[in-house]
Amino acid sequence: MAKKSTSNLKRKSLLAILATAIITLIGLQIKTPQYFKVVRMIDGDNFETEDGRRIRLLNVDTPEEGECFREQSTKISTDLLLDQKVKIETDINNMDRFGRTLAYVFLKDGTFINKKLLKDGVGEFQIDTVNLKYQDILTKAAEDGHDNIKGLWSACAPDPQKGCLVKGNVDKRGQRRYILPQSRYWKNTVIRFDKEDRWFCTEELAIKAGFIKARL
Repeated sequence: MAKKSTSNLKRKSLLAILATAIITLIGLQIKTPQYFKVVRMIDGDNFETEDGRRIRLLNVDTPEEGECFREQSTKISTDLLLDQKVKIETDINNMDRFGRTLAYVFLKDGTFINKKLLKDGVGEFQIDTVNLKYQDILTKAAEDGHDNIKGLWSACAPDPQKGCLVKGNVDKRGQRRYILPQSRYWKNTVIRFDKEDRWFCTEELAIKAGFIKARL
């Protein structure tokens, strides 16, 4: 009887040791998220963190110097990010040719910055054919921003109430054509951000981006 009791104790001890080892291994695999303070804003989609990295937001393209909504987009991003602690998440390609870290950025409260900026119309969706982790979420956010006439989609439109209505379509052969609202093709042309399609606020912007006018 005593031998059986001792054997059971040994078995329980071994199980306890094994369970502890498993829990320890799991704990080692679960990394505590690291957060870095944003110390400088460069523009609406670029900033620097306390560890010296320059971060470029993935899938977000805010207006450049001299473009409509430039000052507003920079201010909105600055109000959201400057002096805040952020989590930097990369994808397959984590750096661009300028040495900037390409990233998805999250605040401590869980706010997904890339998504918020697109949803609020602070920037346009920028396609990336390699980094696709959040593409579906971000294209939907960009569609919402445009369709709800938020941010630049209102401020830069000829009629702020109607928004930006010039469609930029890239066909299967890679030909870029823009379609005006009065065109017979406009209604049936679907804009797919994941296929390099774009919305433009004016015909001039479509031409500047390399699109040619579609037949009426």
